[in-house]
Amino acid sequence: MRKFLLLTLLILLFAHPSAQAKENLKIRSQTEDEQAVMDSGQIQTDSRADDVKPEEEAISYFDYEALALLSVELNPDENPDLVISLLKPYKDDENNKSFTFYSSLGLAYKNTGRFKEAIPTYVRALEIEPNEPSTQYYLGIIYYKNNDSPNALKYILKSSEQKPDHPGVKKWIDKLTKELDICKAPDISNMKRVLNRKINVNRQKPDRETRLRMYITKDGGRIQVLSVKNKIYSYGIDSDTKKPVDYIIIDTDGDGVFEKIINSKGIFGVPTWAYTPVKQQDAPPDKQRRRRVKGTD
Repeated sequence: MRKFLLLTLLILLFAHPSAQAKENLKIRSQTEDEQAVMDSGQIQTDSRADDVKPEEEAISYFDYEALALLSVELNPDENPDLVISLLKPYKDDENNKSFTFYSSLGLAYKNTGRFKEAIPTYVRALEIEPNEPSTQYYLGIIYYKNNDSPNALKYILKSSEQKPDHPGVKKWIDKLTKELDICKAPDISNMKRVLNRKINVNRQKPDRETRLRMYITKDGGRIQVLSVKNKIYSYGIDSDTKKPVDYIIIDTDGDGVFEKIINSKGIFGVPTWAYTPVKQQDAPPDKQRRRRVKGTD
């Protein structure tokens, strides 16, 4: 109980710094400067002190990581409101580059149902540590809670790159795949085509069997289509036109159902049926060819 009260007091001090506290920081800085001048035997006659902004001096003495660790000690799961009170006043500071700070604040926002505030907070955390799977996972859930399932799937899939066997990741991928009807091929008939060319597919000898076509969706996204002799085996789905695509769906057996979904960085085998001529599709598996292709971006 005593520990909790002490932490609460520290939160109040950090979250609502008094004008006197800020002034003390300024005075501390000025005193150190004056002492340095006295030690050097020089007399300060310029106007340098007038050019110093108190806010900049104050922030130079601030330790964001220590504040972040204090929030972890409080536990964003058990005391999210206290964590928000502690961290929120400093979330927009440009000098704040603490991943722990933003991930802790994002979790506190999540646990209080403040999803719109959690999104930019987690995004900021990933700007500092782009490949942190748990943050990608939580951001995916937050997007879902904010009624943005495509972005939810995008970040859950990013998390799956490092934690493919995580039960939560598997559950969310399955849930979002069904809700978004991912297994159904997108309708590209009325979309504007902006690219149509043959490409190599990472084989030892260059080939031009796979064709890449790109279409722009009405909401500013894009669809990338991979095919062999007009047999489409994969779609790359993207919510915008920036690399890489959000995810890739694959028809593994030629039945028109795109049952496999991977992140754009995944490596997958070009299905045998796509390379096999129709009259040879009943041939034994060892007579059929299988190639590997890296996820298109």
